Amino acid sequence: MKKFALGDVVNSDKGRRGVVRAAYRSREGQQFYAVEKDGAMDFFEEARLSLAPRVELAA
Repeated sequence: MKKFALGDVVNSDKGRRGVVRAAYRSREGQQFYAVEKDGAMDFFEEARLSLAPRVELAA
């Protein structure tokens, strides 16, 4: 089962924040994600990502 959904904001293990644009499995069964940051795509293993905390904005 996937840990992240399309559109989720995530942080990588290197502190970079981006948006999940695609999720897929490798031939070995490992879960990977395509994460967009400033128009560029990076590809990460599921273990290298964490969900970014949601920021509540005042009304």
